Amino acid sequence: MEDGRSLPVLEEIEKRHAVLIPRWRIFLKRFSFWMLASISVLTGSMAMATALYVFFDNDFTVDHDNIHQLFLEQPFLADIISSIPYVWLIALGLFTLVAFFGFRHTKKGYRHSAPKVIASSLFASLLLSVCLNALDVGGYIHRYLVENVHVYNNLVFANEQRWTNSQKGLLGGKVILVDKSNSFITLRDFRKGLWRVEIAKAEVHPKTRILPGRFLKITGIKTGKRTFEAISIQNWDRKFHKRKIAPPKIVPVESKAEVNSI
Repeated sequence: MEDGRSLPVLEEIEKRHAVLIPRWRIFLKRFSFWMLASISVLTGSMAMATALYVFFDNDFTVDHDNIHQLFLEQPFLADIISSIPYVWLIALGLFTLVAFFGFRHTKKGYRHSAPKVIASSLFASLLLSVCLNALDVGGYIHRYLVENVHVYNNLVFANEQRWTNSQKGLLGGKVILVDKSNSFITLRDFRKGLWRVEIAKAEVHPKTRILPGRFLKITGIKTGKRTFEAISIQNWDRKFHKRKIAPPKIVPVESKAEVNSI
């Protein structure tokens, strides 16, 4: 009886010219889908970490010295909405879908419902993103893209874009040259533009060092096509775990000899 029942199966195998698949190929296929799911979750966590960094690094969250001026420029709700890093959220969604595809093709992936798998993937990405941001991974990715990928500046509205607005008195970037004797610095903004910034009358926040290679936030007045008169200068500080600083005070401009000795 058993031979009779197995005969149609054997005939079907011969009809389809089926061959045995080596165990190593089956293992490799399952391993590949697990790797795809794992890498997608990890990449999604990096996207989430960068999204969290971009959003919470904005000045509207903690920078009370400039918050009033920023809110005068646009309503609070509109400011928050424009600061949401949509490009990173879209990337997170795509990586989550890829992770879902990879997991569902594992040996027991079919047993779990799609909402459960997607929710688990998002939760894992969120948990990993918190750990990555503790190591400033999100900030590193964001800063690298800002400085090296020009199109990235058009996809997000982060603090770098907020402080690239000379018409409204906001200028941020990297110090290229310091000329203390003539009281000006050369600043490269986040769109690669070079500015001559007069600093003779500027208020310098405590612990702010005006040195080549330092990133600064400068409020002031645009006086020409690439010239700017500074009113206040402060460090470009990371917002996470930022301590409250004392009100800005006027600090004498250091001499050129003092700068060279540092």
